[in-house]
Amino acid sequence: MARKVLSSYAVFQNLNGSSDVVFYYESGGADTVTGVSPAEAGYIVDLLRHEKPVSYDHDRKRLSTWTPEPVGEAEQEPDLDAWLTANGSVAASIIWEDAAGAQPWTAWDASRKTQLREAFQLARHRGTIAVADVPENRLTLTDDESAKTILSQADAWAYYKASVAQSLAVEIDRQVSWSVTGYSAAQLAQLFDSRALFRWHSAAPAGYQLKSGLGHILPAPPVKNYEFLGVQGLIGFTRLETIIRVLDWCRANLIHYEGSFTAANVEDQWQYRGYPPMTRVLAGTKRLSQPNGPVKNRTAGCWGTTGLLRTLLRVVNIPVKLVKPGGHAQPWFMADSQYLSHGDDPYNQLTKATPPIPAGELLIDQTKYDAWFGDAVSADDRGNNVGRRTRELALIYLPNYLLRAYCDDIAAGKSHANGKVFEIFSRHYTVAQLEGLTLWTRMDAKIAGFGGCSGVPT
Repeated sequence: MARKVLSSYAVFQNLNGSSDVVFYYESGGADTVTGVSPAEAGYIVDLLRHEKPVSYDHDRKRLSTWTPEPVGEAEQEPDLDAWLTANGSVAASIIWEDAAGAQPWTAWDASRKTQLREAFQLARHRGTIAVADVPENRLTLTDDESAKTILSQADAWAYYKASVAQSLAVEIDRQVSWSVTGYSAAQLAQLFDSRALFRWHSAAPAGYQLKSGLGHILPAPPVKNYEFLGVQGLIGFTRLETIIRVLDWCRANLIHYEGSFTAANVEDQWQYRGYPPMTRVLAGTKRLSQPNGPVKNRTAGCWGTTGLLRTLLRVVNIPVKLVKPGGHAQPWFMADSQYLSHGDDPYNQLTKATPPIPAGELLIDQTKYDAWFGDAVSADDRGNNVGRRTRELALIYLPNYLLRAYCDDIAAGKSHANGKVFEIFSRHYTVAQLEGLTLWTRMDAKIAGFGGCSGVPT
């Protein structure tokens, strides 16, 4: 009998990965169920509304509560304080920083602990405490100043409570197959320490500053990030599968912002004078200067994308840290020892091929990361290796951008040594090495398969 644990907001697939019963349920929102009869759909929705956890019996095509719990039995609310006391490493990582310093959960007063319990109970049922979609920026910036953001203490505290509550609800209710209880202190800090979100700023205007080293993104309510992952079908059966699905979404949707990172230009593209709001990056925006232009999912480059990955994956307890050994932001997926060679890699033109490059191929492991960005690598070489994975993949998959560059070289009568194609790879390869890899011969064959240069997809 095959069973799969489900959250109250989920897309179900067979254990072998093929589609079977697909359903979405959002507390207080619309219900959509496909692939089953109306009676079965009503049964599923009723369970998702009122029972947790639930399991799916694939053999009998039935969704049910865990045996021996009968349907309709009242749910027993977990004791959050007792759970944290029993899981000391998690409790020790819950740290709130304010004017008095960094305070671990064990040192919080009764009021703060009560507020966290209240946020946790709401998060368990896909609810939330009040958290601003786009919190106010306490800074007043001139048009030419770099975009920066300082949040009020009330906004920062609300976001922090909701974030910790979300992570604890996911863990305690077993909404994903992985657990935070085996994470290191450094990994737990990315999920539970407020200093991994923003830092206390005592100078006027006092508040919580979003630091560049944490990514150029303004937090969204965690419940909205979780709903986004659910609606887009991005929560996988494993942590790594979830990361890959999110990277695939980034590749399909995100584009690099244009111009400088000044208050006026950020306002033009995201309608906010500060770090780009997460809600607007995910939903897409128009440019104020181009009111008839398209809505696009603009991201603030590698710093914005790495910040987005940190913020989005945090709500399903996947710790991501921003690292910058080559001078550009890169996400480190800590628990799986995986990285991107550049935060911009997902939407780099070299990652878009026909047929598509598997999104998981964008990741590099610890061994390759150390070889490209480790302490023994010179600063110049680390800089040259930023984005290197996209060029490696281009040699294998021959993306559309590369083929069009070759077509331009052909039209201009360029040799292998002075064309656009060699320019793309010149940081790491000689012409002789590329010819040894039969690059131009393979491009000729692929272009012929499209019916010539005019048939190469854009």
